[in-house]
Amino acid sequence: MDYKVLTQDDLLEIFPFGKSKLGQLLRSGVLPVVKVGRDYLISEKELDRWFERNKGREIFY
Repeated sequence: MDYKVLTQDDLLEIFPFGKSKLGQLLRSGVLPVVKVGRDYLISEKELDRWFERNKGREIFY
């Protein structure tokens, strides 16, 4: 497997909103993440797929 795993800190650098909004997205299941203990992880590939699937769609949280 040749992909990068992103952490919550990485996601905060990618998304143009704050920690509170990111937390809502992570806990709600909107983002396809894996929860390991208290941490949420997502592969860079899966995040790219998620963006493609949701392009043009409005997400409320």
